Amino acid sequence: MIPWRRLGRSLRLRLTLWLLAGVALFWLVSLAYVVAESGKEAEELLDARLVASVEALSAAPLGRGDAPPSSGPPGKRQRKAGKHAGVLVLDPEGGEIVRFGALPSNADLSRLADGFHRIPGKPGWRIYAATRSDGARVFAAHPLEAHDELTEDLVEHSVETLTLGALALALFSWWAIGRGLRPLAVLSHALRQRRPDALEPVALPDAPQELEPVVGAVNDLLARLSQAFERERRFTADVAHELRTPIAAIAAHLDAALVEGNETRRREALRAAREGTTRAAQLIEQLLTLARLGHDARRPRRTIDAAEVVRQEVALLWPQAQARGHALEVDLPETLPLLLPPEPLALIVRNLVDNALRHTPPGSTVRVSLRREGNLVRLEIEDDGPGIPPERRETLFAPFARDSTAPGTGLGLTLVREAAELLGARIEPGESRLGGARFTLVLPVLHEAPTR
Repeated sequence: MIPWRRLGRSLRLRLTLWLLAGVALFWLVSLAYVVAESGKEAEELLDARLVASVEALSAAPLGRGDAPPSSGPPGKRQRKAGKHAGVLVLDPEGGEIVRFGALPSNADLSRLADGFHRIPGKPGWRIYAATRSDGARVFAAHPLEAHDELTEDLVEHSVETLTLGALALALFSWWAIGRGLRPLAVLSHALRQRRPDALEPVALPDAPQELEPVVGAVNDLLARLSQAFERERRFTADVAHELRTPIAAIAAHLDAALVEGNETRRREALRAAREGTTRAAQLIEQLLTLARLGHDARRPRRTIDAAEVVRQEVALLWPQAQARGHALEVDLPETLPLLLPPEPLALIVRNLVDNALRHTPPGSTVRVSLRREGNLVRLEIEDDGPGIPPERRETLFAPFARDSTAPGTGLGLTLVREAAELLGARIEPGESRLGGARFTLVLPVLHEAPTR
């Protein structure tokens, strides 16, 4: 048995209900049309019966007291129409020749002209009068309630037909929609039967045209997952390699310290081991930061002062700049409200400024500027150091992409790229106006910060 909650989410049921809603609308319009047309049809049928009765009496020779001649074998509706009909034939002097069935008692029929007449009252009457060639007058009449009864009969028959047709269409629609949605079940079954590591494209032969975008989207997702898993595998291998190096060095220095008898050389070995642990700790901290970025992306945006965020991060790095004799310049607006998560922006500033301080000679200049240009915000960190060769800019943001002699873990710029993507921004390396390297964060302003 299908649970009601699950049934309420059924695409098959929704399509069927939408189709039946259209059928119901058509049914109501058809019913209104049938009611209107049934009244006209009943009137035409009854009038035709009156005319047929009068014509039969007009053509037949009659004597006083004769029964009226038949106008042919009546059908079901004709019997319904003629059930209450009455006929009257008057000679030219007004005497009755034939009288049959019910006739109006509240009207002098001899005064009526040839043609159709309606006599109001309870009951009202519909009368047709004609004059024979011998001067006799012929009248046929039926009560108006016969019209209502025949109309109800016609409407009832039409409603039965429409209702049976609607039910048949509902059943057929349920079956046809289920058959049309069968390729979705085939696709669902194919995906459920896959192994977790099977990321090759889904093949669905003879897929209907409407399902091709879904299959294409699934295959596109599988391709992106395959690429992401491949990047993760390479990244994991790189991490293992990067961690193995300092750990092996630490172990070697500790082994040397254990067997070294000279106190000075033993202290040097311990100091080298301590530097190795520091480098390993930095690497682990960078890896944890990289993992936290994905979690930070799910945090809601809030109004921050981007200028204040940059100012605080630069202030934290000021002692490092002074220790190396660097000139740290800032060009910031007084305030720049943006609707952003603050953590990625702070990480970008911290890593780019730290990168500039560590990769430039002592006494260099590092400049940080922030400005808004229309719907873009530009953050620039530039220096007057040796710069970045153009051939290295393509792989600059790859994990562990650094010179073997360069300080650091090789993850700083990778973190910058990931943080920029979380902000919907792009990071552009280039040549500084100071002669060294320049990194520009270009951030589109997609959401204006509310004004206070």
